[in-house]
Amino acid sequence: MLVSKTPVNRADDGELLGFVVEDASGWQAQTIFGYSFARAEDRASVEQVVRDQGLTILGGLWQYFDEDDKTWHPCVIKEAAPNQVIIIRTNEMGYQDPDSYKYVVIKNPDETRLIQAQ
Repeated sequence: MLVSKTPVNRADDGELLGFVVEDASGWQAQTIFGYSFARAEDRASVEQVVRDQGLTILGGLWQYFDEDDKTWHPCVIKEAAPNQVIIIRTNEMGYQDPDSYKYVVIKNPDETRLIQAQ
């Protein structure tokens, strides 16, 4: 059960870095589109994680579920907003492959459509 979700903005320009979420099991850090990427014991610790990693985590390799072929594919995030993420399909190394290139807009992404690559 979600107790609270608070935006974390960068102090100098107000850019949204992610969210601090309190639920029944404690505190979690979320990306700007709501993907949980870390947990911490207290609010101050998880807020610092969002400040330190909220935007940099978006630069890594992700995976998305392609509705057309019903398969997970590696991708990189091109743009991210609270209710929409634009991704580009890549190969396993994160490079754009002309044979498999695909530009995808994911509305209201969640863990059934977009996850961080392991």
